[in-house]
Amino acid sequence: MNVYVKVDSRMSRNVFIARNKSTGFHSLLEVVRSDGATDATSPMDFELSERLIRWGTLDELVSSISESGPLIDRSIYKEERRRLSISEAIEVVEESAAGGRGFTRCDEEFLYLQLCLEGTSTTGSASSLYPSQASIARDIKRHGLIESDGLAELRKWQEEDPDCTVVVEPLRDIVLCRNLGSVLLRLIANIKAGYDDVLERSGFKRFEKKRRWWITGELKDSYYVLPFQHNSSFDMTLNYSTKWFKNVFSYMVINPLETRILDLRPKKDKVLFGSVPNAVLITAQIKTGEGVPFFDIGWKPEVEKTQLYLGIDDGGAQRDEAVAFVESVARMLSGLTTKDGDPLGWVVGEPSVFDDEPSPRYHFHSTAASMFGAVFYRYGCVPATCKNCGNGILVKTRGKRREFCSPSCRTQYSNRKAGL
Repeated sequence: MNVYVKVDSRMSRNVFIARNKSTGFHSLLEVVRSDGATDATSPMDFELSERLIRWGTLDELVSSISESGPLIDRSIYKEERRRLSISEAIEVVEESAAGGRGFTRCDEEFLYLQLCLEGTSTTGSASSLYPSQASIARDIKRHGLIESDGLAELRKWQEEDPDCTVVVEPLRDIVLCRNLGSVLLRLIANIKAGYDDVLERSGFKRFEKKRRWWITGELKDSYYVLPFQHNSSFDMTLNYSTKWFKNVFSYMVINPLETRILDLRPKKDKVLFGSVPNAVLITAQIKTGEGVPFFDIGWKPEVEKTQLYLGIDDGGAQRDEAVAFVESVARMLSGLTTKDGDPLGWVVGEPSVFDDEPSPRYHFHSTAASMFGAVFYRYGCVPATCKNCGNGILVKTRGKRREFCSPSCRTQYSNRKAGL
């Protein structure tokens, strides 16, 4: 895997957000220094990993990615051309500004829907934690490729580091990594705590298909579900070509990571979450094809109909189903590859006979894998849940153990205990 050296704050900005003119979806453009990558043989630092699975605004995302580097820095589909030279990136943006295909200004309303962030609230129920629309508008002005004159910054990079590259990473894939990491850490913490009602404690709610006659698809009678991510409905056959991107299908640049995961489904299965046998990705639908709530929570219809739910079987005990889900996801992610077979996951090797303190040897093939590695292989920390909101946190085993995920949660908890 590549671990990226943090960019000197005195240098030009290195992460921007823009909308693809051909698909309408957003991506991050991430500058990678020519000397910015080193091999890693251990899981990511737990504090950085936690930031990557808990960011709540675009600004927090940009800050985290600026430190971690791209989650996946190579093309999942070769037509995607995820990595560009700095000169190619500048040329793409220049022609975009002149009216050609490429990137354009962000769409605030659609970006809001794409930022469907998984998490639990102070009530213990899972919900979609969208950033405020005011913060999105503010962060677009600060980090938008077009809105903040990112082209001038790219030109500075070309002068300072002519061999640097630019990785174009779909926002959809970044949110998927965040949300899946968030769910996994919360489940692992509640499993380790010994609870039997693990799924409900982790924010899942039970629904019965027979009570929701409008649910379509190859579903069992009931699941434990929670809102998981934006449901990016689009024409999978949409195809386009430009000077830099030849014969590209929409899924290759909108959600290539999710598409590769779903490719792992058994043949003829339309709802399983990849190769995980007890989990599904589903949306509630009525005859018109529009989404409707699984539960009467009072969310706005225009938002609710864009959400995709993660469902876990309720065929066994909650604890058993949760353990099976976590273990299956770990196996799936560790063996993940690009379409051409380039590994994206990780391998765990035997310790060396020369180690004074023998420990497994890890090799992570992507920053995303290293991030998940910090969740699955926790050295020097233990999983726990925030005392206020219930979201997962990683706590150092030495010293005073923290109980909250953030200062705001600490304050909210103290105020609630004081009756304020």
